Amino acid sequence: MRRQRIYCPYCGKPVVQRHMEGRMRDFCMQCTNVFYENPLPVACSILVDENRQVLLVKRGKEPYKGMWCLPIGFAEADEEVKDAALRELREETGVEGEVVRLVDVDTVDNYYYGSLAIVTYEVRPTGGMPVPGDDAEDARFFPVSDLPPLAWSSNEKALKLYVEFYRDTWAMMDSYRQLFPEIAAPANVDPGPQGQRSFLSNVLVKMIEKDAAEITREWMQEMRLRIPALSAHADFFGEMNRKVLKAVRQGLREHGGSFDFIRFKDAGKDIRRLEISLPDVLNAMALSRKSIWMHVIRKKILSSPMEIYITLELNNRIIFLYDRIIYHISSGYIE
Repeated sequence: MRRQRIYCPYCGKPVVQRHMEGRMRDFCMQCTNVFYENPLPVACSILVDENRQVLLVKRGKEPYKGMWCLPIGFAEADEEVKDAALRELREETGVEGEVVRLVDVDTVDNYYYGSLAIVTYEVRPTGGMPVPGDDAEDARFFPVSDLPPLAWSSNEKALKLYVEFYRDTWAMMDSYRQLFPEIAAPANVDPGPQGQRSFLSNVLVKMIEKDAAEITREWMQEMRLRIPALSAHADFFGEMNRKVLKAVRQGLREHGGSFDFIRFKDAGKDIRRLEISLPDVLNAMALSRKSIWMHVIRKKILSSPMEIYITLELNNRIIFLYDRIIYHISSGYIE
């Protein structure tokens, strides 16, 4: 809400309103000054811990005394807004931090202060423990899914954007914890596509590593059903598939870089020596790749559209790894 300007601060004469540049503006007829209503910059921070709890401050002064809000305050005249966000965080909570990214910029009209531009940053803690500052009654963490009523609607908007930004990443981490409760999930995952892809790749690596025997057993059951001619060499192919899964794990972990796929030439030579049909072996390798994804589906790893999309990209890498394995098996077979 804009406060009414009555007199010109330069010449003391009455101010009138005139339609200029598409809106009504205060104008001094005497000295011809135009008064532009620019919003005051307000800095705000979102700090969320590894348990998905956000740091809030209970206001100790009006306006909205006794209500909770994000650490927030006006930027000084000679201060960058992001520096103001870190200063307010430190002054109001005792926590030091560093800016991670911009979350939101919102403009609001406030009864007490007029037009405000509220700039909200995501902040990573670097030190200190929550202790309320002089103008705060309390400072503590709340689960992002169970927040008290907030003083500022701009805080609600920024937190909603923050949660939406991390929703898919959090879903992936929850899936990881359900799949591998004995292995600590990483505290932080980059929510961008590359970070999510890397995280899901690691999930697949862990799953293949943990369930290699089960995947091989499921593969051999289907192989006996679809390619009965290979049943007589079950032990040989069981051992070969364990090596294949190891190669896939390492290839996913290292983006196919350093693993020595040429060693599968020896498997190709052994297959020829055993007088096994090469087309049957190639079909068996196709079933091996399929068995990984059938195991993923049975384990219900994919719980969101984003996970499915990224996993389809990972499938291209797995296809590439199997193609390299098949190439060297075939090369060894025909040498």
